[in-house]
Amino acid sequence: MHVSSPKLCHRRIIMKQLIGIILLSFFVAFAEDDMRNGNGFFVNSDYIITAYHVVETFEHKCYYDIKNDTCYKTHMVDYDLESDLALLKLDEEPVAMPMVCSLEHNELPNGEKLTSYGYTQPFINPNLTVVPMRIRMQYRYDGNYSYYRTSGIIEFGMSGGPNFTMNGRIGGMNKSVSLMEENTSNLVKSTEVVRMLRRNGVAEYPNTKNVEKCAISILNSFEDFKSAQLKWGK
Repeated sequence: MHVSSPKLCHRRIIMKQLIGIILLSFFVAFAEDDMRNGNGFFVNSDYIITAYHVVETFEHKCYYDIKNDTCYKTHMVDYDLESDLALLKLDEEPVAMPMVCSLEHNELPNGEKLTSYGYTQPFINPNLTVVPMRIRMQYRYDGNYSYYRTSGIIEFGMSGGPNFTMNGRIGGMNKSVSLMEENTSNLVKSTEVVRMLRRNGVAEYPNTKNVEKCAISILNSFEDFKSAQLKWGK
């Protein structure tokens, strides 16, 4: 049996880290040149969960109602850097009642199948992108147990979107594609979402089992919405 030397293993780790830095730089450059958007989901008619890195740099976050082509301002109530979660609250009452799916309150086992939903380019393509996932590990590459490591690759722009179990519950939130492993994504566990809601005294009020209605589009700012309307229109 061939055993790699410690020096060779160290070189492989360094190469993976360099590749990760290059890929991350590419994605950041891409995001600066294009409309910055992510995804999220309602936990009741007032509160939204999304990825913190989607909304961290802007004062006014925007929930984009694709069907009604309307953007509603929100503000951030809480966030957690470790799990990349952000809790938003609507500042305006939407025309359409938000659709809310149930959260999974227990950690899921390895091998569990999930389906990831998200809008990658809501102004150009208003259709949901759907990606099949399967849980591989109970922690991220760096050992962080706030995440599942899954097979399957989420697409750029899907950050913050929900992942559904076979019984229609939200089992995780899209975080990122792994920069250290092939065909691997990182999902924030739904138990981390539940922990944030309890910390803020936010109750869950699910009102639908139609998973396709529960993924929503989040823009970094209201200005992004207005500029996108001018650029693409409807």
